[in-house]
Amino acid sequence: MERRIRIVWGLSILAMLLITIGQGYWLINQYKYVNDERAHELYDDILKTAKLNDSIRSLKPERVLGKGHAFYNIKMTQQGPNKIVNTLVLGAVSLKDSAIGSSRSGIEKHVDLNKMVDSIRRNSSNDSWTRYIATHKVLYKDSFQIAFPTFATVNLNLLVELYRLEVSSPFSLQRFDSLLTLKVKNIPFTTKLEISKDTTFQWEPKMKQTYTLLHPKLEVRYPYNPLKHQFLVVDVDVMPHVLLVRMGWQLLGSICLILLLGLCLWLQIKTILKQKRIDELRKSFVNTMIHELKRPVQALKMCVSFLNDKILRTDEKAMDEVIRDSMSELDNLSAYLSKLRDMTRADDEHTQLVIRTFDLKEVVEKLLRLCHISEGKQVSVETHYSENILVTADPIHIANMISNLIENSIKYSEESVHITINCDLRDHLLTLRVADDGIGVPIAEQGRVFDKFYRASNVNGRSLPGIGLGLSYVKLLVESHHGTISLISQPGKGTEVSICIPQ
Repeated sequence: MERRIRIVWGLSILAMLLITIGQGYWLINQYKYVNDERAHELYDDILKTAKLNDSIRSLKPERVLGKGHAFYNIKMTQQGPNKIVNTLVLGAVSLKDSAIGSSRSGIEKHVDLNKMVDSIRRNSSNDSWTRYIATHKVLYKDSFQIAFPTFATVNLNLLVELYRLEVSSPFSLQRFDSLLTLKVKNIPFTTKLEISKDTTFQWEPKMKQTYTLLHPKLEVRYPYNPLKHQFLVVDVDVMPHVLLVRMGWQLLGSICLILLLGLCLWLQIKTILKQKRIDELRKSFVNTMIHELKRPVQALKMCVSFLNDKILRTDEKAMDEVIRDSMSELDNLSAYLSKLRDMTRADDEHTQLVIRTFDLKEVVEKLLRLCHISEGKQVSVETHYSENILVTADPIHIANMISNLIENSIKYSEESVHITINCDLRDHLLTLRVADDGIGVPIAEQGRVFDKFYRASNVNGRSLPGIGLGLSYVKLLVESHHGTISLISQPGKGTEVSICIPQ
């Protein structure tokens, strides 16, 4: 039995741990998913803010390139079998100072970039942009080598426009911070402008996430001038509480599931412990009953043996003692069985009460007159009553309560015992106190004396009759009257049992 209980406990705890770990793993992945979702939202907000900032910058008049007409061209140079270098030349010229004068036939105002690219791909010669520069005054000119193998993946028009925008209206970090603050409210961020030393060409914005449970971060690199490797770097702290709020239902569901499983495990363990305790009580009860019933049976067997001897039966004095002892042992046996019957009936029928009003003093005095005191015991009883002691309860059950308490005081004491009975009725509350100066109950065991079949450890070696049903029976009767019972005891000094029953 013990081994099975340990196996069940171990498997239950293991299942609880595995389910908890599984829920934790699922919540972490869900947290990462929500973090990714929030990061992409912030990334989109940052890009929209950058676009808005660029549109505001484009409204300002151009400083250099705005004085003339812009031109740009790409030249592809083969350097080795697998290496291609693309050279981008851009700038602006003044048409007023044209070497050709007013005759500009055949010369386009702006060189068509698409035609340039097509001519390069066909490997045909096209130097119209060279002639265009030669016939005009150059206001501004710059060139870049871009290491990308194909033009299809790069928006050259966008690169040129970003470059012209930075030349005409330099990027203002203060203005961008103000716009981003309005876009992402109550979210801490830091910004900086950076010139990358990486030779790898990057013309699209990129996002980088740092996965930490408590401090998730997001870094966005926005190339506001890719040709010059100039980047805006935005570092954003993704607030954990925002992610947890978004995961509210998942967190609540997981917590409820874990709590439900924990409650089931606790109830299972509690039930197993209760069953184990009941099994121990059953074994203890069987052993106690065998021990308690063995003594009267042995005594009755000796009395029968005495009566079977014709010579001993002639002794009238001995006969009287044998009959008296037989009656006493039969009374003990009958008391055990009656108490066990009453206990079982109280459990099964929930103690049917016959309520009426009676004088408690008369009941107590009658019990004291009929109380059986064992030979060799010196018992003194002191009683105290309030002025009005008319109570409303079941008189038979009240008598059984007091009788059991008096019996315990006499039984669990030395040769001499003093018992004090207090009956007080006031404020619609009946209080009964039965105190003695007996052997008492150990402090560690006082919480269990009302359990069925339980007997204190300091009683086991005294060979005192009893099966541990007295106080548990009294407790059932008290609770059937909607009352409470308590015990105060000091080992070697005595015990006081208090009963409170509402009126």
